[in-house]
Amino acid sequence: MNVETFCSHLEHAVAAAWPEQRLETLAGELALFFRVDPHEVGLFRLETDGRMAVFVWPPHRMDTAIKIPVSSFTTSLISATARERKGSIDNAFAGTKHLHMFEHALLDREHCIPLQKVMTAPAVKKDKLVWIVQISRKAKSLAEAGPDFTSLELKQLEQIAQTLPDLLL
Repeated sequence: MNVETFCSHLEHAVAAAWPEQRLETLAGELALFFRVDPHEVGLFRLETDGRMAVFVWPPHRMDTAIKIPVSSFTTSLISATARERKGSIDNAFAGTKHLHMFEHALLDREHCIPLQKVMTAPAVKKDKLVWIVQISRKAKSLAEAGPDFTSLELKQLEQIAQTLPDLLL
């Protein structure tokens, strides 16, 4: 399926889901498109003032919201994506200094596996960053993580990310 067709499909699938199921539906559809598991999709909503990115998918076991300061965390890929407002790929992510959110905080402990490869893209509406979407490949080792993300996949993710503001308002 090409990315334009997928975006149309995604719009219909998310709109048809119950409001409380929209994040799960979105993550499931993104997972199918990029051939990963739903727990390898990360969704971050920017607070209205744009200073914090709130981790909203996959479900986590923390008692409070997980918030990442956009401007002060230099080791956070999410913060870098927010500041630069452009997508990126890191196919050696496990060796990159990062926050380890997906590795430690997920509700389903069996999904607390190291991120080996990651790509991320911003979702902007009217010049305002509103979402960040992240696709990862998790595994115990880099060799087990599957193929590297490609520049074509990053372009697709960036295009898909631009549909998110209208899907999740």
